Amino acid sequence: LRRGDYPDHQQWMGLSESVRSCRLIPHTGSHRIRLYEREDYRGQMVEFTEDCSSLQDRFHSNEIYSLNVLEGSWVLYEMPNYRGQQYLLRPGDYRRYHDWGATSARVGSLRRVMDFY
Repeated sequence: LRRGDYPDHQQWMGLSESVRSCRLIPHTGSHRIRLYEREDYRGQMVEFTEDCSSLQDRFHSNEIYSLNVLEGSWVLYEMPNYRGQQYLLRPGDYRRYHDWGATSARVGSLRRVMDFY
């Protein structure tokens, strides 16, 4: 969540009115992520340093099977325009989509985690 008011859980895309845990995400100045079309960092690769509202438009695919978060933290969304299931990714290696908690390889958009205070 970014700084602001959220009068109900639907305003922050919550599935219910319950919050069970939260985590502070450290702010970094730069962001860099590499996405791969196949598991174990194989196949076509694309690198992002900025938000992307439609992975299909930029990568010509909406399936990502592995990735490296090189700098900063990122949120992957299963649908374009930052909608649908979200996955928070911190720096590290993700050899398969299961490694970031997804049940499918579908990724529609991605956004950098930024500190706007």
